[in-house]
Amino acid sequence: MKTLYAVVLGLTALACASIQPAKVVAGDRCLRCRRTIQDVRLAGEVVDSMNAPFPFRTAGCLAKYVKANSATQFNAIFVTDFKTGHMIAASDAWFVPTEIATEDGKSSEADYYAFGSRGDAQAYTADTSKFLRWPQVVAAAN
Repeated sequence: MKTLYAVVLGLTALACASIQPAKVVAGDRCLRCRRTIQDVRLAGEVVDSMNAPFPFRTAGCLAKYVKANSATQFNAIFVTDFKTGHMIAASDAWFVPTEIATEDGKSSEADYYAFGSRGDAQAYTADTSKFLRWPQVVAAAN
């Protein structure tokens, strides 16, 4: 597991240095689950080895894809900072577990809010024991 953390973190940090994210808009389809992206403040994105961006509905959906495709090389992995709405490198984000509504609005599912700083995450919730970093989010994905 420690090797997976190191690889994900290292590749993400290295790749995100020069790659810029594409804009994810409401109505885009998630690459993994094919559901419609409704709240872009939860969205994520991978940039593949050909520099093509692919949107994801949430950070949790993105983590599931990254974990399932661990042999794939990504040039960058981004999540949306819930506070600012700007894309940031997943390796720089602080994640807070949450429940979000499903597409039908009748139930909820576990996912994450991403924040660009620990302070912003702490302003959202005082329970710092729940804060996660990207390698932990990927490891917990199933």
